[in-house]
Amino acid sequence: MKYISIDIETTGLDADFNQILSIGAVIEDTLNPLPFEELPKFHAVIKRESVYGSIFALNLNRNLIQAMKDYSEARTPELKEEIEESFGAKFYEEDEVVEALYQFCYRNGLVDLDPNFLNKQMKIVDGIPYPILGSNMVKTYLNCAGKNFAGFDKKFLEKLPRWKQVFSIRSRVLDPGILFVDWINDESIPSLDECKKRAGIDGVVTHNAVEDAMDVVMLLRQCYQS
Repeated sequence: MKYISIDIETTGLDADFNQILSIGAVIEDTLNPLPFEELPKFHAVIKRESVYGSIFALNLNRNLIQAMKDYSEARTPELKEEIEESFGAKFYEEDEVVEALYQFCYRNGLVDLDPNFLNKQMKIVDGIPYPILGSNMVKTYLNCAGKNFAGFDKKFLEKLPRWKQVFSIRSRVLDPGILFVDWINDESIPSLDECKKRAGIDGVVTHNAVEDAMDVVMLLRQCYQS
């Protein structure tokens, strides 16, 4: 099975008020698990002129917000590219990020299309042909993974421009928390940090979207590679 692990960083917990700052995604094929460093990765920062949210969330993402500020103040394409390389992410307008994620999914085999659609509605980006996102396109159904993805990330993602036009998330989400529950002593599903401790995975949760998405893949692999 192929699935995509997705994590987002936001300015708070309220999907009706707060903003997505960044999106990280990692594609995994359980029948052909690649070395972690070779897994397809997507890391996007959404360009914003202003951000608003909780003090806790803004402080947690202060390095990300600083990178957004630096990018907005960069005066040349070369400086902007340096910031992207330094931070390890591409910067997109909010109305561009869904198409960028779709193209990432397309390059890595998560998009199934009718051959007739391919022949008629394609565009070239960096030498690669991609389907055009049109009103008559067929949605891409995703097997998603993530810590509390269904209860948190999904609500934010569905508010992005064109998300519901392009993607549909299957109702059964892969959440690694259930694999590491202490059924006697826990009062709730363990956090990502606690899951990593119980799995023997070194390092703390970084709150870098693509690294957190990778943590989820590492945790899930303990189930199907045990």
